[in-house]
Amino acid sequence: MKRLLLLTGILCAFLSYARAQAVDLVPLFDTKLTKYYKVDTCRMYENVSSDGKTIQYLRKVYLFNKEGLVTQEIEFGQSDYEGHTITKYDYNANGQVITRQVLKPDREPVVTNYTYQDNRWTGMTVTYPFIKEYEVQSTDQGLVLGIIGRAMIQEQDSLTGEPTGREIMGNIEEYEFRYNRHYKVVKESFYYYGRDYHVKTYEYPPNGYGPPVSMSFFKPFEKNPEYKTIYTYDGRGFRIMEVTNDMVSGYKTTLEYEYAFAPDSPVHDKAPEVKQGQQFWIGKKPK
Repeated sequence: MKRLLLLTGILCAFLSYARAQAVDLVPLFDTKLTKYYKVDTCRMYENVSSDGKTIQYLRKVYLFNKEGLVTQEIEFGQSDYEGHTITKYDYNANGQVITRQVLKPDREPVVTNYTYQDNRWTGMTVTYPFIKEYEVQSTDQGLVLGIIGRAMIQEQDSLTGEPTGREIMGNIEEYEFRYNRHYKVVKESFYYYGRDYHVKTYEYPPNGYGPPVSMSFFKPFEKNPEYKTIYTYDGRGFRIMEVTNDMVSGYKTTLEYEYAFAPDSPVHDKAPEVKQGQQFWIGKKPK
């Protein structure tokens, strides 16, 4: 029951994120790493503890192309009858996502189309369950400062605040981002229909480089986070674990990541080439 409540709480907390359809400026994977090490697949497991035992459940599978980009994300349901969700990505020649399709059993696909100008992300459009258009505001260096989402909403009288009976294209979502001196996102503020919805803050290693080491999620006007996630990485820089602590219930959720690499990946030890006349491998005594 506690686990169900936590999952429900996290789902509600991330609901605003889902509304924007892949608004994520702090990616899970570093494309340079996944391309160099030729990552083929990543599996995400959830560790569930019960009666002193820990059981791992496969929650997601990520598939990569040769450029190190995620082409498919498969999310498995909490139970057999829920089925699974497949998210497909298409990219342009610059490695920028141009289409994102979310496919769920017995539902219409949710399609997000991304637009660019002079290699800068300028907006996106979501086609289902209703049309939403997003404008991306960025600097000359391409840093995203804000994202505004618009959809058809009920017009309100400017004096009385009552509905006029007409629909207009109005703002429903807004994101604001702040960066450190190394251009890493340190704060994300999200507003829904003009109201504060949540704030996320990210912490990085002391030198300011590399991926985040933690993320804290705050409800509006709260000084203490509702939950905090700690990230752990291996020696190559791949995320291998994240532990989320619910500050209200005290419950902890642990996710682990497992990577599979292409046969010619640098992570594999390659046997030395046998030279002509060589009778033994380097480092081994001859028979």
